[in-house]
Amino acid sequence: MKLYLMRHGEALSAEADPERGLSDKGKEKIEALAKHLHKQQLTFQCVFHSWKKRAVQTAEIMADVLSPEITLQLMENITPTDDPVLIVPEINSWDKDTLVTSHLPFIPNLVTLLTGQDVFLSAISFEAGTIVCLEKGNNNTWAIKWSTAPSEINNNRMDQGTNLLNLSE
Repeated sequence: MKLYLMRHGEALSAEADPERGLSDKGKEKIEALAKHLHKQQLTFQCVFHSWKKRAVQTAEIMADVLSPEITLQLMENITPTDDPVLIVPEINSWDKDTLVTSHLPFIPNLVTLLTGQDVFLSAISFEAGTIVCLEKGNNNTWAIKWSTAPSEINNNRMDQGTNLLNLSE
């Protein structure tokens, strides 16, 4: 089972949009990332998002491109200030490839908690739109398989054969 943990795309300022939805640039970057991942044949069976507009919009774009037949689901306890410990038992019970769109610092904290690796010291930048793929092993152990971000597509790094940043070695 694969778990895709994703930080929402670039958001508008609170002055421009009090709900802080995605900017036009943020929407474009998430769509470009989703299209690239589609070329890699990435799909998922479940999509969860926080209640914040930017996470909902990110999930919608990803699902529209990668798994248009599925219904998105609101998930509690995945906002920036929530404790990832609260959802680990639920995540460990999942058996379908799943995308979760959320926020900083929640996503890197959850990756660290699941893998035991301090991702703040890793090669993962967690810029807006970053996605990390974890794979579940025996006894609910998780390993980082790869990560990527919109900037890696924009500079053509991913289209020149390096594809996804493989962190499993």
